[in-house]
Amino acid sequence: MKTNLLGIMTQRIGTPGRFMRHARAAVSAGFSGVLLFAPGGVRLTSKRIEGFVYVSGSRWRKTSSVYPTVAIDIGYYTKRETVHQSIRIKNSTPIRFTGFASGNKWTIQQHLLASPVIRPHLLPTKPMKTTEDAFAFAREHGTIMIKPINGKGGKGIMKLSRADDGWTLRRNGRAVLSGNERNVRSVLRKAAAGGSYLLQRWIDIRNPEGRVFDIRSLVQKNGSGEWVTTGTAVREGPPNSITSNICGGGRACDTRAYLQGIFEPDKVDELMDRLGELSRHIPPHLEADYGKRFTEFGLDFAVDRSGELWLLEANIKPGKSVIRKVYGEDAARRSFLLPYQYARHLATHS
Repeated sequence: MKTNLLGIMTQRIGTPGRFMRHARAAVSAGFSGVLLFAPGGVRLTSKRIEGFVYVSGSRWRKTSSVYPTVAIDIGYYTKRETVHQSIRIKNSTPIRFTGFASGNKWTIQQHLLASPVIRPHLLPTKPMKTTEDAFAFAREHGTIMIKPINGKGGKGIMKLSRADDGWTLRRNGRAVLSGNERNVRSVLRKAAAGGSYLLQRWIDIRNPEGRVFDIRSLVQKNGSGEWVTTGTAVREGPPNSITSNICGGGRACDTRAYLQGIFEPDKVDELMDRLGELSRHIPPHLEADYGKRFTEFGLDFAVDRSGELWLLEANIKPGKSVIRKVYGEDAARRSFLLPYQYARHLATHS
């Protein structure tokens, strides 16, 4: 019997049983099973893949297979070699991946700036080449955020601001350091060693209780290949955090209800309308500007104390825990299944 397998590429397989949820999602979308593989298992010369296959009603087994027609990339690649391997596979094989790499935060920023609709909602941002860049940027903008160019989950973010006696540097989850520029520069140099960072103007996105919050808008392609907004949710950081990361004491909340606790009704309506407009505009714009397919985006917005809406990030492999926390298990399941339904659409439409 001819099988119709969905390829699933990930950074490391380990025990294939860990991916049963993905396999079941593929089967529910209409595939006969999955071909699970890591970038290192793709043999470009022989045009075969070493991995594991699962067909509905059977067990996982090792296999050497021809290329699947369509594949989803669920991997989070941290090693440079694996990143390059995954890009080469997408560019050098006939496999139709549902989505492609978007590059680092600075690359994404350039594509976002190409839209006159998005541009007014972007904060001043530039790469940090030296620590002097950070202090010069802070002199220009007051307080700034220093973000890892390839970071995720709020890790590694720092905040630099002027203080009465010099400068203050704060690393998320760590104590504040204050002192003269020379001392703070020395600490910043060590903290940023070995990494690439972006500088971004800081805005006050604390609620009346002083907690940082932002809004995650999850936008995905459905089984017809159309972009739909699956849901939005506020992410509120724990006390004294400089980010909205909900780990370690943060929480997720309904967007409209949360904003109603801060702003007047007309302002809430305005923000919700603008949030919806931007969520509909950004994914197709990025696809057109990159000239590549994408499957889903986690769009992170912030609202400052004056009620201005800002786009902070556009993530191509977004976490979906806030959807579960705000909308429940059924909504979380639907958001998990949508990429597999889109993959099926891609497999059946040229």
